[in-house]
Amino acid sequence: MSEKARRILLLGNSGKMGQALAAAFPGQDQVVCANSTGLDANDFSQVGKLIDQCRPDLLFNTVAFQGIDQCEREPEKALRLNTMLPKFLAECAEDRGFDLVHFSSDSVFNNAVGRPFSESDTPCPLNMYGVTKYGGDCFVQNTTRRHYLIRVSLLFGPTGRANQFVERMLSRIRNGEKSLRISSDVIASPTFSLDVASAVMGLISRKAPYGLYHIANAGQASLHDLMSRIVDRLSLDADIESCSHAEFPALGRKNTYTPIRSEKVAQLRPWSEAVDDYCRYISAEWRHNV
Repeated sequence: MSEKARRILLLGNSGKMGQALAAAFPGQDQVVCANSTGLDANDFSQVGKLIDQCRPDLLFNTVAFQGIDQCEREPEKALRLNTMLPKFLAECAEDRGFDLVHFSSDSVFNNAVGRPFSESDTPCPLNMYGVTKYGGDCFVQNTTRRHYLIRVSLLFGPTGRANQFVERMLSRIRNGEKSLRISSDVIASPTFSLDVASAVMGLISRKAPYGLYHIANAGQASLHDLMSRIVDRLSLDADIESCSHAEFPALGRKNTYTPIRSEKVAQLRPWSEAVDDYCRYISAEWRHNV
């Protein structure tokens, strides 16, 4: 792809990964963003019309139906957004000749390896969320060669929502809770959304080979480790107590060990360094909103 201005369509720009990508696009690119406010991603005819209107060179898909319990309760919706939407987008990429950048999850793996999962490890999901995300991966990989399939782990980063782990915990603290019990036996690769966006744009700009990439900050940590560092760096008045994930029953089986690494690209900086930058951002945002 040349260095001239590209037409980019970003699906899911209001989410954490979508916001990070929107901030990372070069200024000369022509970017169209769409989210649930103006686009029903369950309606593939709507999505197809938007693609035809934009005629993108690149389409980024960050749309997902998330959450273990939510996917167990609404498997048809999970299948529609996490499996069939990527399939449809991959078919469009093949037919219309654009590159598809689709985001997936470490939840496609189980807990059996005991070491970080790489691109060559075979997925074996434990719950409906993982099953539907892996279904999307399979369709993308087998429908069009023109894809970058990006798997990420436990994301943290700027967002206007409080519907994921870090944001929910921070919201509880800011609402007055002084003590949180957080799992020390759920291990992942905490990953900064802004770092992922920069790495993905680097893949595209240097014309890296199409295919599957695991992108994560270096190192691994428990949910307890992650929140303890965030609370410390933000100087919040809250105790983070260690507990087992078994104290929080779920409808589906939980992933308890899914750090990821790449055999293709260098890992990002250590997750702890990225957390420090994230906390500086959060502190500035909170001061601005006072």
